[in-house]
Amino acid sequence: MAAAASIVVTGTIGSLPGGSRTIGPLTLTSAAASGVVQQTVLQSGDNTITLPTNITPSGCIIILPSSNTALTTLKGNAGDTGVAIGKTGFAVLNWETANKPTSFILNSAATQTGLTTEILFW
Repeated sequence: MAAAASIVVTGTIGSLPGGSRTIGPLTLTSAAASGVVQQTVLQSGDNTITLPTNITPSGCIIILPSSNTALTTLKGNAGDTGVAIGKTGFAVLNWETANKPTSFILNSAATQTGLTTEILFW
């Protein structure tokens, strides 16, 4: 029996010129979630993250260490300049099953010694 996932994003942006804005709830679902968690200490430079092959994940959540001081960039391949996702916090990736990547790269500006980045596949 496959695992099921429901990822919900909701929030509010306040103090806007026109007042506040509510975000969501935005829901990402999967009837065949992976549930695999990869933990890695990012080294300086490109770190290839390979998707689980035992079940097809619908996406992942990248959770950066709360005390990290090295900028982390998400890249599709080594030649890609990527998109900076920050030093701390998280990023949610969602892809179509037919177009899912086999891997992606997390580039770290420095080795994150003693700090664990978690990638939760769903």
